[in-house]
Amino acid sequence: MITAKFLAPLILNRNVSLRIPYNTGAPDCLDRQSLCFWEQFDVESVLDTKLPSCTMTDLNRRTPNIEDRGEADYFHGREAILDDFKERMQSAEGDPRRGTTFLIQAAPGAGKTALLHECAQRGKARGWQVAEIDPDGLFDPVELSEALRIPTPDKRKETSGKINLKVVEKTVTSEHHMPKTVGILNSDQTPLLLLLDEAQDLRTSFFPRSKEFRIASKCLKAIHNGKLKRPVMLIAAGLGTTKEAFRELGVSRFKPNCYIELGRLRREAERAVIVDWLQLNGRAKGAPLLWADSIAADTHGWPQHVSAYAQVAARQVRADRRRMTPAGLQSVLAAGRVKRERFYKSRADGIDEHHRAAIAQAFVNVRGDHTQTRAAIMECLLQTGAEKSEAAAVFNHALQKGVLDHRNGRYIIPIPSMRVWFLDNYLIGYNKSAGTGRPDMPGKGETGPID
Repeated sequence: MITAKFLAPLILNRNVSLRIPYNTGAPDCLDRQSLCFWEQFDVESVLDTKLPSCTMTDLNRRTPNIEDRGEADYFHGREAILDDFKERMQSAEGDPRRGTTFLIQAAPGAGKTALLHECAQRGKARGWQVAEIDPDGLFDPVELSEALRIPTPDKRKETSGKINLKVVEKTVTSEHHMPKTVGILNSDQTPLLLLLDEAQDLRTSFFPRSKEFRIASKCLKAIHNGKLKRPVMLIAAGLGTTKEAFRELGVSRFKPNCYIELGRLRREAERAVIVDWLQLNGRAKGAPLLWADSIAADTHGWPQHVSAYAQVAARQVRADRRRMTPAGLQSVLAAGRVKRERFYKSRADGIDEHHRAAIAQAFVNVRGDHTQTRAAIMECLLQTGAEKSEAAAVFNHALQKGVLDHRNGRYIIPIPSMRVWFLDNYLIGYNKSAGTGRPDMPGKGETGPID
């Protein structure tokens, strides 16, 4: 009988196959075509939780989803980071042993994916091969071969034993013909840049000490320590648990300027992005600085919000026949705040209301950098009546969703306006004028790294 404790870690990765430990006697890998296996189990009842479902009711066809990730329409800032990245590429070109890992860690909406795309463009311009991988690419030769667009190893069909009278057929790679991932990385001389987004998923992609874990660790360390026969760099981006995921896989030390805690944009870069949206997309007439500064007063340099507000602004300008009117600006700010709140609700999804209130309580009357200790946050969660294990699960979920973020051994609600949203919505009796770090003016109440 497969129990809830066993099934919980199986729902691991949104992109790749589901994995089962070898010692269960069940198949070790089920691809998407083999998901009939799961028809035997009532997963919802076994896990005693309702799985999330998708709905189209809130989608607006005219407005891009605030959670869309990808290449930035208008990219500004991050010059120091890009310069460091260029230096690392040049160093690796001179000596393959200088290949390394370039790790970007940040809260949701900080522009990690956009920065990955910008680095990829610089790699391509220097003649590097660029490939996007997911965690499976670190241990699965087929996944890695497909990412690099090289012929995949030979495959053969084999059938597993019967499980509950149903036969699960799986396609596996013959180990006799299967090159190792490190061997695949060594199969060419062209400098190689690997992109790994959502890298925090490394923590949930492998069972500790499993075969996959060991292979992934070996591959990752070979890249990180320059043990390959050609220049190979891995640039990874993820939420606040990403560095810990690398540490668990054996990579704990990074070369100078190769570990970045990405923060908000500098004011000039933020303004440049908004102006580009207004002038290039909205084709606005006249000087857009009043609108740009008014929007920046709400977005505080946070790339997700900057993009969301600016998209609405460009559409409003087009609707007003390229004019930037006071009424149009007020409409933009109102719509932007709705989109911002929707983003925060998506971040808090999966955290019960009383636990949200406990997290908010933990960040009242904190020190000037708005950070708090793990012990203090856990104490507030325990005061809701939660068991220690439940409180720890809520804390870890908040970390994984980006509601909380590491900051020099302490924790923070990483986006200032998200901190205010938690306080305003979940803390009964919160005094909005009490001076708890509300970012009411541009730059006020902002914490963390800036670039």
